[in-house]
Amino acid sequence: MPTAKTAPAPAGSKKRKAAPTARNPSPSKRSKSQPSPKPETSLIAPHEALIAQLQPKHNVLAASVISSTKIRKRVVQITSHLGCQSELPAVVLLHARTAEVCKMITIVEQCKRILGDRGKSWFQYNQMFDLPARERDVVEEAILDEGQGASSDDDDDGDLFESMASRFEKAVGPAPVSRERTARSMRVFLSGQLIKDLRALEGVTMQSSGIWEVSPTKE
Repeated sequence: MPTAKTAPAPAGSKKRKAAPTARNPSPSKRSKSQPSPKPETSLIAPHEALIAQLQPKHNVLAASVISSTKIRKRVVQITSHLGCQSELPAVVLLHARTAEVCKMITIVEQCKRILGDRGKSWFQYNQMFDLPARERDVVEEAILDEGQGASSDDDDDGDLFESMASRFEKAVGPAPVSRERTARSMRVFLSGQLIKDLRALEGVTMQSSGIWEVSPTKE
């Protein structure tokens, strides 16, 4: 009995090999690295030495005032500290940058009003202090130089090349001498008692409620 022949497969029916899966897809473009911001100088830094001087004899609370500070919350914090029972006289140091001094004064006035309503005396000591100096970096110098030395449209290419070369040398060369800009602000101390250590500081002005209370001396 003749063996049945297998019918040939129709043309074009051959299985195509699957395209190999890409194991290592092309990496996505990396975003350009952003320069890390310079750390801001701590707000408490200009006051650390004075706080260390007062702490052995006083219960010191340091309270900064910035743009996001809630006035009511800060007033409650300060009046609570001044009203707490402590073996050492309570003192509050309020400090702010120049732009926030008015806000700090508002907090101080509200605290004094509350203390007066409670029949408590208050003493306020005001002193100016130097803010940390700001330094102009290379980028800022280049931008300022570009604005000040901008050439007109009819300058030749030689002047432009010389200007760009000098900026490049400034960027890759040794660090330029920093130009410091000194600014001042005000700090305020509040206390329920006369603090001789604060009164003796240079440049301090004092205000008081006029109600003088002498704390009993310990025998």
